[in-house]
Amino acid sequence: MAYCDTLIIKIASRCNINCTYCYMYNLGDDSYKNQPKFISQTTIDEAVKKIGEHCKANNVTKFTFIFHGGEPLLMPKDKFVEMVEKMEMLKNDGITISYSLQTNAILIDEEWCSIFDKYNIGVGVSIDGTKEINDKYRVDKQGKGTYDKVIKGIEISRKYQKGHLGFLSVINLDLDPMAAFQHMKSINALSADFLLLDLNHDTLENEKYDVEKTPSANWYIKIFDKWFSSSEEERIQIRLFDVIIHRILGGLYSIDNIGSGENSVLVLETDGGLEAVDVLKICGDGFTKDNVNINTHNFQDALNAPLAEIYYNSGKYLPKKCLACPVNEICGGGYLPHRYSSKNGFNNAPVYCNDLLKLITHIQNAVIDGMPEELIKESEIQKLTYENALQIIEETLPTIPEPEYAKKLESFRNLEYEVV
Repeated sequence: MAYCDTLIIKIASRCNINCTYCYMYNLGDDSYKNQPKFISQTTIDEAVKKIGEHCKANNVTKFTFIFHGGEPLLMPKDKFVEMVEKMEMLKNDGITISYSLQTNAILIDEEWCSIFDKYNIGVGVSIDGTKEINDKYRVDKQGKGTYDKVIKGIEISRKYQKGHLGFLSVINLDLDPMAAFQHMKSINALSADFLLLDLNHDTLENEKYDVEKTPSANWYIKIFDKWFSSSEEERIQIRLFDVIIHRILGGLYSIDNIGSGENSVLVLETDGGLEAVDVLKICGDGFTKDNVNINTHNFQDALNAPLAEIYYNSGKYLPKKCLACPVNEICGGGYLPHRYSSKNGFNNAPVYCNDLLKLITHIQNAVIDGMPEELIKESEIQKLTYENALQIIEETLPTIPEPEYAKKLESFRNLEYEVV
């Protein structure tokens, strides 16, 4: 039975900046306009109550809250503390609770740092490479760059907060990847992740992205080679690379955009809506709305909703091309939002299919090159080139029957597409 052990809480549905590529506000979903600016304490009360019930019914002993927005630090500090104190009560039921928060860092001050330390809240900061690139895309409401304000927030955090910051950066193909990597080093990042720009098959053409040339894979590979050749002391943690290597070596660790594990994550909106992952908003206005609300439903209701079920099983509900792919257990079909098209719903390989295949085969071969000869023989692991992998897919694809769940994937297609 599906279960939830991680809840992304949209504690604020507004933001203090206006990133051009933001899936919340600038990619066609306007549902935030009909939602409260902040989540209410009544909704938090109901969420905490039903989380306790859900954990007990499903033997979930560890639960994670991720505070998100919009910009979560827009929430008044006293309301934030009141909310966390309610979540702390779950520990009385024997549930281990952990917290993280994603912010643009502009509003970080000494008092916020004290709150983060008191409740052991891990903080992630969004920043896109160098000042020039960041200020082109991560702008304020007046269109001005935000880099200097973000750096100031980082400095305040490091002065007053005990825990280290993690960093998220959306990759920009206009920025030299080594400049992006060195920038992370220059701000003393200990952990970071570089995210693909959120595209699907409907928006791919607008971005003029050439999937055959695998520009994102080429970008990642330059960073990976430098990162992988670094000493353990010099190497910062890059989640994407860590997960891929873990999967190559037979580990089960997955995240929602890499790996074949279940995605036991739900999103709680400020109006109490319980939904699948928020990036699915790029698929259309109101796309994530399944009419499930924490005030009238429970977590199992949300997990049983059609979109949430597809998201939960996205590493297993793979289209035929992914089933024919020799690295599908590592890739898990990539990120579900990147598979969508109006024509076929989610019954497509992700738009970054070739990029992921090229990156994974490159990393796998680098890992094999670093393994002792005896271990290679014992594990029977073999190198696989990107070109050979493409050939395997081409030869295997005609032999793959349409999976039973294909109708579920296609049920999300836009019916208007067939009329056009």
